[in-house]
Order: sequence, then structure tokens, then C-alpha cells
Amino acid sequence: MRSIISTKNVDVTYNFGKSNEFRALKDVTCEIANREYIIFFGPSGCGKSTLLYSIFGVLEPSSGEVIVKGDSIYKFEPMDLVMYQRKTMGIMYQSFNLIPSLTVLDNVQLPLIFAGFPPITRERRAMDLLDRFGIAHVAHKRPGLLSGGQQQRVSVARSLVNDPEILIADEPVGNLDFVSAEAVMNTLEEINRNDKKTVLLVTHDAKYLPYAHRVFYLDYGKIDRIVPNPEKRQIIKIRPGESIVTEIEQLARIYPYDSPEQLRVKSLINFLTQNLSFDQIVRLEKMTQHVIEGVLSEDQFGALLTTDYQKGGCGIKPKQAQDMTRRMFQVLEQSKDIIRFRRAANNQNIVDLARFDLVKNIHSFMVEECKVEPDSQLLEILTKMVTTRVFGYITREEFHRQLRLSKSEGGAGFDIYLAADLSRYLEKLIAQGVSHFQQHQEAKPDTTSLHAQQAKKFEEMEKGIFWKLSHMFTKKEKK
Repeated sequence: MRSIISTKNVDVTYNFGKSNEFRALKDVTCEIANREYIIFFGPSGCGKSTLLYSIFGVLEPSSGEVIVKGDSIYKFEPMDLVMYQRKTMGIMYQSFNLIPSLTVLDNVQLPLIFAGFPPITRERRAMDLLDRFGIAHVAHKRPGLLSGGQQQRVSVARSLVNDPEILIADEPVGNLDFVSAEAVMNTLEEINRNDKKTVLLVTHDAKYLPYAHRVFYLDYGKIDRIVPNPEKRQIIKIRPGESIVTEIEQLARIYPYDSPEQLRVKSLINFLTQNLSFDQIVRLEKMTQHVIEGVLSEDQFGALLTTDYQKGGCGIKPKQAQDMTRRMFQVLEQSKDIIRFRRAANNQNIVDLARFDLVKNIHSFMVEECKVEPDSQLLEILTKMVTTRVFGYITREEFHRQLRLSKSEGGAGFDIYLAADLSRYLEKLIAQGVSHFQQHQEAKPDTTSLHAQQAKKFEEMEKGIFWKLSHMFTKKEKK
């Protein structure tokens, strides 16, 4: 398919020749097809917004060329450039840029006023768009009376009122809550899919990358790589063998700011240390989150682990799933002693009881996992060491060092491997217990704001879906 946008060796330098000269874009060449949804992605200062505004026609490159629909736009006469921006481009900003003294309806039809359309046509077009985006009922209100999500939908309507071929959006959901952001992103996807508009979006948030046909990763003013979305049918036809979607592309979604070299390292580490794919790991993380939140029981979690991945499970072998379930729920159960320990810091009797339970758990771990039976003297040493570590009097590194010290030096006398295993196990208990204690005892979550209520509603919907799925598999297991 013919490109609707192309850049050729585009450079943009701010404050050229001055002491604070900065080269924002460096020799950027790219092509974008008609009807594509493209995301420019990268950290702050990487050049993604600079590239967007060069394509929009308001930031002339220091060198190179920007071609839209076959025309080199910076060769236009000034009035022709204005007409190009008016007819070809629609734009959304992070700040809504609505005129507060005008009604919503007038804000949307403002571009048509400058274009010279008659009042009847202007109002009909504007109202059609407001109705489409579910905000017709606020047409005669001032923008200041609307929520952030409603204001951004007004901005979307205004950007489309001239029926442009290309819609560009610079961090359009950066100021919105989760629910409003999701609604705006779904609207942009609908515009691309149903209206056949080319969409260019700038974001630094990786969770929006699945919306795009292709993602242009920018860094230090250059396009580092271009990654097609394997879950969307591509607009640009890719010949067999020309491009292949690998595990690196999957990793790029999980670690969007890592370089290709860092992603290759993570891929190899995964191969050496785990037998699960990254898709399985992401699914497992979600399931574990629901266990911590109390949505999934131990039986439900175990059933989902062995359920086929395509049916919503993890597709893990039964023996491994059984071991994973046992170990995870063991850590979560035993971490409750950490919670008790922290709560009872001022009550010596309860602290002694909690300390006893912790050491008993460490003892069980040594016997079951490490095949080591400690004597009474060693248990007494461990009791002191565990207590000082859980109270936070010593660091993780110091605890590990004391495990390796000889008994004559006041340590446990463990070899490097046993010390590492025990230290790692206690740290898992501490991480779960202390985090839970701080979350539920030291912070009171906001439950009154609209954002909090909306977020809770979506969480409950998601939990309900997981509960139904897990309940279905549990029933099957019983049968």
C-alpha cells in the first residue's frame, strides 16, 4: 500500500549555533501507510513529539524532508500549509485546549467557522460527533463543568469535525484516570478501524502499545526499531521471511525501555532459569495477583495452572503446577508470622510466640527442602538471627554473612549454598509479610473519590471473570 506519510533523513536541532544547541531528531527516515495506527514510543526527551509536530507541519526540520500525500509540506506557501493542517490533519493534545468561555458545541464547530461553513452545517456536524461520543447532553455546557474524560472526548470530536485523513495525538490520555483513558483509547481505535483514519499517537506508557499496527521505538532522537503488532492484521503487507515476530518483541512489551541487547540477555536468562514462556509468566503474574487479593483459592489456582493456555490457564505440567501451588501458598501462609511479628513489637510474649513460629518454619524448610536437621544449639542461633533480621536491625547481606560464619564466631556455619537458600527463603517471607503489613496497617487507601470508585468497579468486574473461570475448572475437577 502506498505511504501517506514519509520522512527522509529528518533532522531537528533546537537553538542551532548557540551554547544550548540540542539535536532532537537525527536522520529519521520512516514510512507510514494510509489507515495505519502508529505509536511513537519512548522515554521523555527521545524525540517522539518532535517527530509528530514535524509531520503536523508546525516544526520545520533543520534538514531532510517530510512528505504527506506526495507533497513536501514545508515547500508549501504559508496559506497552503494552513489549508493542509486544516483539511488533512486533526490533532489532540494532552491538555484539552478547549476555550473555556465557549460552549462544548461551539468548541467543536470552531474549526468549521474558520473554514467558512454555514451555521446549519457546522452545528449538524458538531452534534453528530458529540452524539457519537456520548456527550451530546453536555453540548450547551462550558468545558469547565465537564470531567477530564468528557473534555478529551470533546477534543476528539473537534479534531474530527473537518473530516481529516490523519489524526495525531500527543499523549492524549496523560491527564486522565484509568477509566477515562481506556474510553479515549478505545475511541481512537474505533476511529482507525471504522473511519479508516490514519492515527499517529505519542505515548511513553507501554500498556497502550497493543492498540497500534506498528510501534516506532525512539531513543536519543533516532528510531531505534520498528515492531509490528502480531495481534493485528497489518496494513503494510510483509513478504514471508521479510519480518519475523520473535520472543524479543514479546519482551519489548514487558520491558519497553530496554535495548535489544538487554532483551536478548533477558531471553537467555529465562531459558537458563525457567521453563515457562513469557506469555505464561504474564498469565501467572495475573493469577498470583488474584491469589493475593483473595479471588482465587489454592484449589482454583492449582486447577488454572494446569488448564490449557488457550482456555485461560497457564498450561503447566501437573507435577510442576502442584509444586508451585504448594510453595506459593506455603510462603503466603508463613508470611503471616511476619505480620504478627511486626504488629506485636511492643508485646514481648506475643513477639516470642511469633518468633517461635518463624523459626519453626525455617526449621521445616531446612528439613524438607534442604535435607538438613539442625540441633538445638543451631536453632537457638537461628532464633536470634531471624529476630534481628525481621526487626530490621541487620540487612539481608548481614544475615547471609552470619549464616556463613562458623559457630565459634557466633554464626550458623552453613556452606555458601545452604546460606543462600535459607536467606532467600526468609527474604520471601519478609517481602510478603512486611509489604502486607505496610499496605493494610500504615496506609489508608482512598475509597471515596470518583477515580477510586471507578477503579474498584473495574477490579471487581475483572475478579468476577476470574472467579467464574476458576470456579468452572474447580467443578470439573470435582466431577
